[in-house]
Amino acid sequence: MRFDPPRLQDELSRRTGLAVMLFLNSNRRRMVSARQRGPGAVEVRLQRAFLDSPDDVLSELAQLILGRHTDKLALRRFIDSAFRENPKQGRPRRQVGVDRQVSSHHDIERYARDLNDIYLGGRSTARVVWGRKGKRRSRRSIRFACYDPERNLVIMNRKLDSAAIPAYFVEYVLFHEMLHEVLGIGERPDGRRDVHGSLFKLMESTYPDYDKARRFERELCKHLDKL
Repeated sequence: MRFDPPRLQDELSRRTGLAVMLFLNSNRRRMVSARQRGPGAVEVRLQRAFLDSPDDVLSELAQLILGRHTDKLALRRFIDSAFRENPKQGRPRRQVGVDRQVSSHHDIERYARDLNDIYLGGRSTARVVWGRKGKRRSRRSIRFACYDPERNLVIMNRKLDSAAIPAYFVEYVLFHEMLHEVLGIGERPDGRRDVHGSLFKLMESTYPDYDKARRFERELCKHLDKL
């Protein structure tokens, strides 16, 4: 039986006795997540493959949402089967190279620990690394960092490891990518991916130097040839 999103949300609400707010995404690493959103309410994020959930999978999902122990056998079989039958879902993405050298100016591992403890309640599990430094060339745009869900890595652009780049900006870029890990990718009412939804923007704005970091980013982007 194939569910549409509203019916799946209703079914999970019926089985858990909670008001379920369901969000579907294409995240292949974090297939299921749930968090309380007040008394009797829970936010559930599922991979889109769960629209085809059979009864035993729905039962285990409900137990998982309620925080009860389950061996997850049906869930594991379902996930393995879903990706085996639809290999396109499991197609690997091009991976960004990682630089094994330690930081010269910014201790991004310490930054990540502090951000995780203070703003994310310890929910981030991604490892933070520097990306490989590419060849110097004239550019009109730059990617300061990315989150790789396949390897659960936040990869920071090595060009930010400079005394000319303030710590508050490096922390802001890092926090942005950690939010991608913790929140995953949402979906708009029209079914399109919602990478920076309202919850993402709200949480991002809690970073105390948010406005200053955004101003610095705008100025930095005017002088990319100096990076």
